[in-house]
Amino acid sequence: MNTDSVFNIKKSMKIQYKFNILLILLIITSFANSFAQDFPVVSSNSYAFNSKLDEQNRKKNDNSALKVLIAGIEIGKNLADLNPSKVEAAFTLAMYSARFFDVVPPLMADSISRSLKLEGKDNSLLSIARYFSCDFIAYININRVVNIMRTDITILSGKDFQNKNTGTGYAFINYRDSVSNEFFYDPSILLSIQRAFALAVKNYNLYAHLANPVYPAPPLVITGIEFKDDPEIKPQWSLFANSVVNSYYILELIFKNASKNNRFTVFDFPTRDSIYSQFNFYAPENYKAPNQMELYALRQFEIEYYITGTFARDTNGAVLTLILVKFTSSGLSEVKQVRL
Repeated sequence: MNTDSVFNIKKSMKIQYKFNILLILLIITSFANSFAQDFPVVSSNSYAFNSKLDEQNRKKNDNSALKVLIAGIEIGKNLADLNPSKVEAAFTLAMYSARFFDVVPPLMADSISRSLKLEGKDNSLLSIARYFSCDFIAYININRVVNIMRTDITILSGKDFQNKNTGTGYAFINYRDSVSNEFFYDPSILLSIQRAFALAVKNYNLYAHLANPVYPAPPLVITGIEFKDDPEIKPQWSLFANSVVNSYYILELIFKNASKNNRFTVFDFPTRDSIYSQFNFYAPENYKAPNQMELYALRQFEIEYYITGTFARDTNGAVLTLILVKFTSSGLSEVKQVRL
């Protein structure tokens, strides 16, 4: 092995070490801190929910929970193999794990509805909710985009259930059946429901007491890292010459670390590229910053955050900069920038 080869290997190892250190700093400190600023522990605008909890706490001998009636479950076309009973079970478990809620069993609600109809009485949704003295009526919409589960929950509450609040939860689908290679949805359905429900009732710490705390986790996409070589600086680095391969390595490393953070739902690259393809953009260049077409596609899919950055050559070696960016109503807002 010649001297130049040894030099490149050492440089590559040093850069890889820098990548890991920088990503740990970005993910653990910057991400968590910036997210906490956007999402307080409990919102003061939590309509009837917090007042009802306060009332319950005062009634120490009253163990009744807040009752929720499932009004409807809508399953998207990309989940044709999903049985609605699994969604009902996941929602029931989500209410149980929140400690303050109880779900009216759907079979019991259907039975009462039939009985009221046979008796010639009003069996509308409101009548069923009143019959069970429900506090909330819930509509659940669930869908899948490649490897990401999305759940939208609408909650009706208050007098005649006129108050309306919504929440959206995401979860990465981690598991497949080892034999059939089919998706194992159950954990992702539960997680996305918990995240959506916490947003719908505006209590972001609703599941913080769990052994593995669950928080609202907005969608985050990892976009391209701009490679900026300087041909005047010698010796040349293969890291820049092979930017196509090495940029993908950087993105994979970011995904590996970022996906461990429970404050974001990090989209994997097949899901990201599927979003791009729906806007006829089939060849994202990971060694370039995201262009306007990419950003437009992400925004149309309601992506809230993305990571970009630069990897630039200088006389001391190279500088890696990572930037966490948030989509806002007025454009883009840089949340955090870290460089090494």
